[in-house]
Parts: sequence; C-alpha cells; structure tokens
Amino acid sequence: MDLILILLLAAVLCVPITQRLGLGAIPGYLIAGVLIGPSCLKLVTNVDTMISVSQWGVVMMLFIIGLELSPKRLWAMRSEVFVLGSLQMLACGLLLGLVFGAALRHLAGMEWQAAVLCGLSLALSSTAVALRLLDERTLTRTPLGRSALGVLLFQDMAAIPMLVAAGLLGSDGTSAPSFKEALVAVTVVAVAYRLRLLGWAAKAQLNELFTAAALLMVVGAAQLFDYAGLSAGLGGFLVGVLMAESRYRHDLEKAIDPFKGLLLGLFFLAIGMSINLGVVEVHWKLILAGVAALLAVKALVLYGFARFLGLPRYHRLLFAMVLAQGGEFSFAIFNEAWDNHLMNLEQRDVLSVVVAVSMGVVPVLIKLLERVPENRGGMADLPTAEPVAANADDASPPTEPRDKPPTA
Repeated sequence: MDLILILLLAAVLCVPITQRLGLGAIPGYLIAGVLIGPSCLKLVTNVDTMISVSQWGVVMMLFIIGLELSPKRLWAMRSEVFVLGSLQMLACGLLLGLVFGAALRHLAGMEWQAAVLCGLSLALSSTAVALRLLDERTLTRTPLGRSALGVLLFQDMAAIPMLVAAGLLGSDGTSAPSFKEALVAVTVVAVAYRLRLLGWAAKAQLNELFTAAALLMVVGAAQLFDYAGLSAGLGGFLVGVLMAESRYRHDLEKAIDPFKGLLLGLFFLAIGMSINLGVVEVHWKLILAGVAALLAVKALVLYGFARFLGLPRYHRLLFAMVLAQGGEFSFAIFNEAWDNHLMNLEQRDVLSVVVAVSMGVVPVLIKLLERVPENRGGMADLPTAEPVAANADDASPPTEPRDKPPTA
C-alpha cells in the first residue's frame, strides 16, 4: 500500500508541472521515477519488478491498436511492416553499431559481435513513447501513423531473435527458439477466439464480468506468447486484430483503456527509476554525446525514409523524431548481453541511461518542433491536410484534416 501511495504522489506532483511547461506527460513520469528511484530518494528499489509489471501497459496499448486493424487492413500494411521496418533496422543498426561500438571500446573494450547487437538494439524505438506521442496529436490514423506503426511492429518482432542471439553469442548462451510453444500459443489464441468467450460473458449483463473476460483474453494471450519466447505485446496485438471485426470491439476498447493509461504511466515511472545517476555523474560527457548521436543518426535515416514514402513535408521531421528515441526492448537485450558476458556492467549501464534519456528528450524536441514555422520544416501554422481516399478494401485509414496540431 505504501508503494502505491508513493507512485501516485510522485505522478500527481510531477506530471502536471511538465504539462504546464508544455512538455507533455512523459517527461513528468520520467522525472518522478528518477526522484523516487534507487539513485535519488530510494523510496522504490525493486526496479526490475516495476518494469515487468508496467510492461502490461504496452501490451494493452498494442491490443487497442490491433482493434483498429482488421486482418485485411493489416495485410495491406505488409510493405510498411516488412519492407520499411527491415530497411530501418538494417540502416540504423549498421550506423549505430559503428558509432557506439567504437565509443564503447574505451570502456574496457567491446567485441564486434556485441557492437552489432548494440547497434541493432539502439535501432529499436519505444512503442509506448511513439504511439503515445501520435495519439496525443490525433495522428494515429494518418499515413504518418500507419508508417510509424508498421516500423514499430517489425521492431517488436525483431527484438525476439535479438534476445535469442544475446544468449547464443555469449559465453553462457544456451537459448533456443521455442517453436513448439509458439505454435501452441497461436493455437490457443485462435481456439479462444472461436469459442466466443466474450459473448458468453456478455450474456450475464454485468459490466465487471465483461471487463474481467476482456482482461483474461488479453493477459492470457500475452502470457502464452511470453511463455513461448515471443513478445507479449505481439500476443496482445494479435488478439486485438482478431477482435477488430467483432461487435464487441467498442466495448473492449472502453473496458481496457483505463488499465492501459495507468500501466503506461507506471511504465514511464519505471524507466525513470532505471536511470543510474552514479553512471551519469562519471560518464556524463559520453552519455550526452551518445544521446545526440542516437537521435541524430536515427532522425536522419528516418527523415530519408519519410521523403521516400511521400509523407507531407510538415510530417517528415515529426515522423523522424517520433521514432528516434531508444526502445523498451533495448533494456532487456542489454541485460541479456551482460548476463552472457557480451558487455560489462559499465557498458550496460551507460547504454541503458542513453536509451532512457532519449525517451525523455524526444517529447521535448517535438514540442519545440511544433513552435517552428512550417516553411522551416516545423509544424506551426500547418496547412489543411487533404483527406486520403480509402480504397475498396479500406486498407488505408483516412487522413484527418487539421490546421494545427493540438497541444499535449
């Protein structure tokens, strides 16, 4: 009970301050996490447990995203997921591996295998941060949002073999993909869908029972995928896609949304707690340079992709910045690499701080971008966007006409 009070008090005190400053909610959660975490006031010390619990916010967010995508529409996104996603991972991973591999050789050295894994890990983006930023600006159902979602989905899938590789490449690596368990997980999810468990719960006409059934479906699928060595978030997303054409779709979104918001807030608090201020004090120059290099390399690559995709000029830089920060899966990959002696503790902590700081910096940079005139590449005084006509199978969501992005 004391822990819940501490978390609620920290969020209620810090988040409104950053909101008033026009920075959005994410930096507020991160600052609150730093203050109550083990590096500052030490009010909360079990950071790993907090991160594990808070990951359910990402799962539920991906479930709600899945509800917006029917299987037909998801298939229509295959080029964004597999082509754009793979090109982004390869380009950013190669460049970041060269930059950070060379820099971290000064910290007791880093082998080339670890440098490649490091670069690919840093090429990942935070699903929680990116989708939250797009949702705050009602851009999720625009071409920008569709392209960003495709990249994020591929990254979620790519994180799984990277975790396996960290175990296989290390001196203690014995990991192997659980193909049998993965097949069982997919089968169980499909069977549960065919049994129409939600319809059974809805017949009782009790709101709390329907909410319990919705949570059982999402959490159960995510746990099965996690047990199989797959991404729990992908399990939640798959269930959402399966329910996209269900008559209970809006009821599901209404039931899950409050849990998603609370757990996402907890996720950002936990990321703030993971920042090691001792490492920051010793290596602050390297960390600042690392954050700048991470954001610059990914933003340049992503901006090039945005031009190739034909996104409007005033959305290209936003697309690049939304995906420029590090991702939550990076923490797990760094820890697995450390466990298997691919990197030392100092290297792991420096990389983790770089990723965590980038998550806090990107929302601030986007707020600044919204104050830059459109003719200088910013987003202030945007022209009205032309709607995109949906094709016959409704594969492309319409662009919402807007004059100016709303404030967070």
